[in-house]
Amino acid sequence: SWPRGFPIDKLKDNFETDVEQSKIDVGDFPLSSVGVIQSVCNGDPDTDAVFRMTRPDSTKFTFDHSAKAMPLLVPSNTYTPYNAQATTHLYNAFWGLYLPISVPGRVTDIWRSYITERIMKDIGLHVVYTPPIVHHDRSAHDYLSDFAAERDLYDKTTKLLEFLDGWSSDASTLSERIYALWVGLYEHDYLGEQDVHAAREWLNTLIAIGYKFPDVRDNSNSSNPMSKSTTTSPFQVQPTVEGQPYRSFPYFNVDWESRPQNAVVKLILMTMDEWPLLKSWVMYHGKLLGYQNLYIIDSSTDTRCTSFLRYARDILGANVLFSNANLNELESLLTDIGQKVSGSSDFILKVDTDEFLTVHDGNGKSDATASGVLEYLSGFAQNETHPLRLLPGNARVGHEQKSIPSESVCEKDIHSTPDNFPLNTPEDIDWFKAVFDSRQHIELINLGGHNEISGHNHVLSKVTTQFNIVHYHWRCIEIDAENSRRVLERHNYISPADSDEQAKAKLAEKFGCSTEDMCNTCPFERGFVSNHKARFYLQWLDCEEQFKKEYYAREGNFNMDLNNFLKESYDRSDV
Repeated sequence: SWPRGFPIDKLKDNFETDVEQSKIDVGDFPLSSVGVIQSVCNGDPDTDAVFRMTRPDSTKFTFDHSAKAMPLLVPSNTYTPYNAQATTHLYNAFWGLYLPISVPGRVTDIWRSYITERIMKDIGLHVVYTPPIVHHDRSAHDYLSDFAAERDLYDKTTKLLEFLDGWSSDASTLSERIYALWVGLYEHDYLGEQDVHAAREWLNTLIAIGYKFPDVRDNSNSSNPMSKSTTTSPFQVQPTVEGQPYRSFPYFNVDWESRPQNAVVKLILMTMDEWPLLKSWVMYHGKLLGYQNLYIIDSSTDTRCTSFLRYARDILGANVLFSNANLNELESLLTDIGQKVSGSSDFILKVDTDEFLTVHDGNGKSDATASGVLEYLSGFAQNETHPLRLLPGNARVGHEQKSIPSESVCEKDIHSTPDNFPLNTPEDIDWFKAVFDSRQHIELINLGGHNEISGHNHVLSKVTTQFNIVHYHWRCIEIDAENSRRVLERHNYISPADSDEQAKAKLAEKFGCSTEDMCNTCPFERGFVSNHKARFYLQWLDCEEQFKKEYYAREGNFNMDLNNFLKESYDRSDV
């Protein structure tokens, strides 16, 4: 297939191209490098009359709209037609909104796209195609009339592209350069004189309302801005998971001169259907460490989670990887990601959605702080005696501060945000979380990111850091039970189709216990991955009222430094 505006005399070459052999690099690019976003559409997309008259299935298109579907950036050494439907011009490309008035409606938006792309090459902007956001049911058309209206597309597109390819300007401002191009298009009979006047009025209007035109880049190195030798691209090839890229470059942790001055901490998160806690986690850690340092593996079916994570990936810049991998398969993925991002980090932690990174000074009477994290990381590159540089290798999170369930909060909203829950005092704990030193080879990151060697009964490191995890695991018992069951299903210990009694029988067997009066008779001593989740869920099923009373029995205090930081993160990047 081909879109309206594709040079019809180039179709044969297009069909002879082996798509499987085409080189498509997967990576990331900054939003600031995008000028125009064109969404493809399902159903009846914008093809030309030749396609419609020669293809019986021209109205049955379906493009991938899953969370894994990625945008496509068009290289600056090529042109591609885009239309005026489901198209977004970002601020730096507002000047490209003008549609020519001297050519037919079936031509005007295509001419505009090619003209705009030529100018965008001079300011480093690109066209990006995204997965579909619309389904198009086209009204009835007379295809022969469309064919006549599209005559310039068939006769002139190749020549127009050749003209744009060879065109250049030494105008110092973008508005002058745009106007010069419109004059050239009129002189070469691609547009009428009225478009020259209208384009000038359009540019003057933008100036009058205070629009700031982007700066022009120097193209003096070549008279041909289309040549591959002068093509500049913000694109950077990165590693992928199931075709989805995540940032691992640029490497810096062996170069003390050109690297960031503060220690760079990257967090790896596994999550599934944990709304709205997921939003709090992303906003908080994005403000704390930078969204580019968050690596999120998501298996959600909740559209609130997937929609938010697409926003976090595409707009905020977080590394989001959608995957349905079984929990038993994820240790190798966690380890692979850790190994590949180690060159662009100093320390790596694997955390859960209910775990928030802070620091603690070791004083048992004081709270952990979020604001102290930035101070703890600062000066890492310049200070040879920085406490984090003195670490001999892998270390551990020094403390854990646990949340305390609140029945009064949960009665109002079981999905309340973390700042509504009190906390216990920080506790020293040696096995809880590992802090991986990126300068060392990472052997294994286990599912919990724990400071222990899988299959062995000892810790990975006894070296302590000031890092503290505020653990919002204990909030509302219904959420805790729901999350526990979800984890047990992902381990294949139980099935989503199992009734409570069936799940209870399967989990009791793993502990070697009877299903009768388990809360009082089962010691829950057998060890297996996520056995604490199985124990919690069994207690919930077996003695709900007794367990609920014990669950809500504790009291605590609020961590105001952390709460203020959380609220600021909501305000700073809220959706």
